[in-house]
Amino acid sequence: MYWWQKFFDNHYLKVHKDLENQSTQEVESIVKMMALVPKAKILDLCCGYGRHSIELAQRGFEVTGYDLSDFFLEKAQKDSATLGLKMEFIKGDMRKLPFENRFDAVVNLFTSFGFFDQEKDDLKVLKGVYRALKPKGLFLLDLKNREHLIRNFQRRRWRPEKDFVMLEDNFFDLFTCRWESTRTLIFDNGKKKEYSFSLRLYTFTEILDLLKKAGFMMEAVYGDFAFDEYSLDSPRLILISRKK
Repeated sequence: MYWWQKFFDNHYLKVHKDLENQSTQEVESIVKMMALVPKAKILDLCCGYGRHSIELAQRGFEVTGYDLSDFFLEKAQKDSATLGLKMEFIKGDMRKLPFENRFDAVVNLFTSFGFFDQEKDDLKVLKGVYRALKPKGLFLLDLKNREHLIRNFQRRRWRPEKDFVMLEDNFFDLFTCRWESTRTLIFDNGKKKEYSFSLRLYTFTEILDLLKKAGFMMEAVYGDFAFDEYSLDSPRLILISRKK
């Protein structure tokens, strides 16, 4: 079993609970960055539990969420239904997108890219996004900035939470450009839960090359959702690309 098939569960929600506070501002920036028009058709690729999808749908966009996690998709369906939103959530592998010329925009957020061991699989994802977009459609790819991670690298850190303490062990492999991390959750009753992730972090030049191979033309790049210029110290690498 691959790490991404077991990583995203209820403990993930607890570890990343503060993300909810960022969703509204991030979506506001996404709408401006992509100049999204009313009722645009948007694909949220690797939508997770729908924190961006639902926010976009509440603003009147026609949103489709696509993810592999049953747990996340069930939560997204439930939360959107509670809000009275008509949304489509589809389960699937991001390398096998079943769409063609359907969307005005595609977003892939919070470093939901670089999961796979081989670069050719990441390219498959980008080519699938290209096919899914209408002509002149836009793609927003939001990644953790590799240079920022390396310059501020923490080998180990402890993080106290309400119900547990998390020990995070990190390693960056300079040969494969992969960020390897193991999280150990230690609960009050002494029980432990351990899980890991492995992400390929691309340099700006590398990801531009992949996007070009998939057929995209770059439109803009930002270092965060506040529209700051991308630099070595930027926390994010946010690229806007257009289908030809």
